[in-house]
Amino acid sequence: MFQRATADQLWRMLRPTDQHDRITRDTLNALKNSGLTRVETRLKSGHQLWVLTEKGHKEAKQLLPKTVRISALRKPTFDNEGRPVESNGYDEHAAAVTSTAAVLTGAGYGTPLSWQTEIAHRLPYGYTQYADLTMRAPDAGVPAMLLEVDRVTEPIEDLVDKLRRYTEWFELLAPKVDVNRERAVRRQTAISWVGVGGGESRSCWAGDWCYGAGQWVFVGGWAAVMR
Repeated sequence: MFQRATADQLWRMLRPTDQHDRITRDTLNALKNSGLTRVETRLKSGHQLWVLTEKGHKEAKQLLPKTVRISALRKPTFDNEGRPVESNGYDEHAAAVTSTAAVLTGAGYGTPLSWQTEIAHRLPYGYTQYADLTMRAPDAGVPAMLLEVDRVTEPIEDLVDKLRRYTEWFELLAPKVDVNRERAVRRQTAISWVGVGGGESRSCWAGDWCYGAGQWVFVGGWAAVMR
């Protein structure tokens, strides 16, 4: 789950059929009056950035399924005179990650509870790859879809290295798998692509094992791509 979000992002994720985010903003303000949410800062775009209060964080833990990982509580900070200090740690990349999940959810890919951020994917040689977004949709047959959100700021070499590490991670055997059977399947067939939700979003070896997909989302900066 996401630590911070704007009303616009929540609208796209939770109420995509609404014409605007007015109902979402009204709901956030009602929760604020109940002491469950607060505005952490106002972004350069003019959008208010909302977070849960300590009370709201506790209630969310009680309401959400135990399988959902709750992001850490963001406590308010104060200066030496006790005045609240606005946070400025919500950068453009974090905004792009949250917006990506919001737009995909609004389009019918996953649910708000399908997404998790910065999940660790450990490799045997000690390296840990953190995915910007991880979507789990077992009901759709997708064990995990990993998304990297790039604002066209990373060197191509870094993207290639990430793709290699994700490939290595997907090749790891699942716990308690029949190793001999798995290797036999890999020798007999190549990967076949299976469409989910109107797009190619998972890959399977013929047999009983399905591996998640890794996808890149490029946001903004298409002129930079063309250069």
